Amino acid sequence: MIKVTPMSEAKILVTDDEEDIREVVADRLSHWGYDVIEAVDGVDCLEKLETFDADLLVLDLRMPRMDGLTVLRTLRDRGSTIPVLILSASSEANIAEDTVMQGAAAYMLKPFDPENLKETVAQLLAGESK
Repeated sequence: MIKVTPMSEAKILVTDDEEDIREVVADRLSHWGYDVIEAVDGVDCLEKLETFDADLLVLDLRMPRMDGLTVLRTLRDRGSTIPVLILSASSEANIAEDTVMQGAAAYMLKPFDPENLKETVAQLLAGESK
């Protein structure tokens, strides 16, 4: 059964090593009514997920200490079904397909369109893949 969380109650963890990007994404999501916390890299992300019951993870791919793909694999290996939105500046061929094959629910390029982000987040929280 898919858990549908009302927007005002949905919890989102934004993980990106670029402070400006992380803050813009977190600010937008907070403005739209989500409960948002931030992580600075993959290690920080996994640590925060131990105490923050996130409904969605917004995750950068390239980060120090632990990259986004490793975080994604770790979550899936642990049996986590949390939807993951990859938000990355990488436009390498097949990277979007590869992340989805690894268990990501969606992939979005930076810089992102705020309305597209809003729509994608709402769809993922509603249990729809993008």
